[in-house]
Amino acid sequence: MNACKKTQALLFEKADGRVTPTARAELDAHLTICPHCKQAVAAWTSALPRLRGLPLDEPSAVDLRRMENGVLLQMRDQAARPVRRRLWLALAAGLAVAAGAGVLFLRATAPQPFARVQSLWGQVTLSGVAIGQGADVRPGGVVELVGEGEAAFLVGRAAEVRLIGPGRVAFDGSTQGPLLRLDRGRLAVQIAHRQTGESFVVATPHGRVEVRGTRFVVGSTTDGSYVHVDEGEVVAFRAGVAVPFAVKAGDTFSFKTASVPGPEAAPAEAPEAASEPRPCAKSECTEAEARVRKTMRAGNLARAVELADEALGPAGDCSPGLRCLDELGYLRAEALRQEGRLDAAIAAYRSLNRPGATRAMRQNALYAAAQLERRVGRVADARQGFEHAYAVNPDGALAEEALAELLDLWAPTSAGARAAAERYLVFYPRGMAAARARRILSR
Repeated sequence: MNACKKTQALLFEKADGRVTPTARAELDAHLTICPHCKQAVAAWTSALPRLRGLPLDEPSAVDLRRMENGVLLQMRDQAARPVRRRLWLALAAGLAVAAGAGVLFLRATAPQPFARVQSLWGQVTLSGVAIGQGADVRPGGVVELVGEGEAAFLVGRAAEVRLIGPGRVAFDGSTQGPLLRLDRGRLAVQIAHRQTGESFVVATPHGRVEVRGTRFVVGSTTDGSYVHVDEGEVVAFRAGVAVPFAVKAGDTFSFKTASVPGPEAAPAEAPEAASEPRPCAKSECTEAEARVRKTMRAGNLARAVELADEALGPAGDCSPGLRCLDELGYLRAEALRQEGRLDAAIAAYRSLNRPGATRAMRQNALYAAAQLERRVGRVADARQGFEHAYAVNPDGALAEEALAELLDLWAPTSAGARAAAERYLVFYPRGMAAARARRILSR
């Protein structure tokens, strides 16, 4: 039995003739009496030259990220713990103080303004004047991203809006009925359910979108506009056409034509027959993906982001199910991460969490975004991200890693840490972080 194990362990070396003379003599002696090992060696000797002549498939960005995550988790699990415990206790205390201060601040502030800047990066102006985080936007204000960038706003009662540049959007309407006019760029919108008498409208030169409570993206270029719905449902109107079109979750609606729709498009009463988006040419997508990869390998990350944007921009109104587009979007997020533009990378990763994407892609993207949230110190957002990453694909390759990450995102003696440890051990009693989970429960 030991001789068989040794032979199996040295199959490659034996087939290549790279074993030492002593080991070779032992193996040859064993092969004379063991037909099973003799057959295995003969098979490898025949197969290896052919296997090495085959072209290698380059691993995808998702696969590379998965391998990187596994290495990092193993390294972190071997690291010393005492210093980390003190740091997490201090962090928990700081978060508690910050939370208390936040409550007092909210009680003392004035009512929610029409719109307020939550975060931004890039060259952002309001009516021609540079602005910063926390700035208020009143009706009539025009926000512009001169180049690449992103600006996030809280609009009205409960609408989160992100302008992805280069782009330009004008704010109008009221707190109960915001009206955003998108001239160019992309708007990612998430809205809580609207109350009676409330509305929310995004208009482009080619049409408008009306919503009650949903999550969607509107894009506008000189050639046309589109809306893609992630959750819920919106009603779309082409410019000059009074017939409404219902767009459901996972669907994309194009505003490219301003004429009365033909029989292939139906009004809102029959949303399942809404107009179909333009199909994407897979060859174009894969060529763009190859260009982005080559540029990233050359170290020109900024150019890689530009190439990805150039490919993704025209594809905005394409059928959303094409996996190549998601892979291209993931490469863009990876380039942003490697370039150090972490907030932009987080937004790029999260944009891949859409119903049309595979569960593996969604889990990898959410996991990567949560890692960056943790890296920049947004612990609560990181916890939520890892929870979401696990939930979208409980049987996925990163499901265990997501639960393992949660073990370190709570103060070691907190109830949250105990709950995370208990849940991890239920699903992975012999997992890579089982010892860590038991240490938490033993305190």
